[in-house]
Amino acid sequence: MKIGVTGSSGRLGAATLEHLLSRISASDLVAITRYPEKIKELSTQDVEVRYGDFDDRRSLLSAFRGLDRLLLIPASDLRTGVRRAQHLAAVDAVEECTVGQVLYVSDVGARPDGKDTLFESHFVTEQALIRTGVPWTFLRASLYAEVLLDAAKRARATGVYAAPAGALVGYAARDDIARAAAGILTSSGHEGKTYHATGPQAVSNSDVAEAISMASGKTVRYKEISDDEYKEQLDADNLPPVLIDVLLDIQATIRAGVFDLVSGDIARLAGKKPESVSDFLKRHQAGRAAGA
Repeated sequence: MKIGVTGSSGRLGAATLEHLLSRISASDLVAITRYPEKIKELSTQDVEVRYGDFDDRRSLLSAFRGLDRLLLIPASDLRTGVRRAQHLAAVDAVEECTVGQVLYVSDVGARPDGKDTLFESHFVTEQALIRTGVPWTFLRASLYAEVLLDAAKRARATGVYAAPAGALVGYAARDDIARAAAGILTSSGHEGKTYHATGPQAVSNSDVAEAISMASGKTVRYKEISDDEYKEQLDADNLPPVLIDVLLDIQATIRAGVFDLVSGDIARLAGKKPESVSDFLKRHQAGRAAGA
């Protein structure tokens, strides 16, 4: 059986490959990436490395050829309209190559909204995959716990965790999502199913502040800020406008309660309980390893 993983030079792709290598033979894996030179060392482990670019249809047809199962990781380009087109091109290639089964990493917030947002791009991709008739599985992920690391570093330095008001969030660590994906790809019975990759608890902003305090050994309090103040903070961090718009949309989605979800699916799929926000921050020492 040949299992392909797109985005193999990215963090989720690399983590999934690592878990797959602990489950199956390297010769059964195909690592697909726009940057083969970044993962050339995988070839020495008998993993086949293929070039595949969501903007290059011919490369996708070559990359997906002969695959029994494929992990489709979302493209990283968040510009309006771009990601949607890239994903639809990938879905077309999946259909033309008659891939045996596709696992798409979607989002808990996937939904139609008529605005071509991050969440609609996931919904459109899901619907397109369903229409192909190719056996599919969706792993709808909650917000990555990693999004807390930079804010935790700032909070450790200032004593304040500043964030807009919002509902609870079932943050999930990237490695737990990767572990669940590997579990799906190496077992049977997942066709036509939608799973939700969440952490073990849904937490509030105050809970996050408390977790930072416990992890860092310094008192940190939560301070509610407005969206305008949050945007000023993002601007000060020199983030690109397209990313700022996405982050503001995520905050609105949090307030709507979309991420207030705990499923238990990671434990069932991975065979290991997901990491809590508290334990995650302890492991990363409340933001000291912000790039992890």
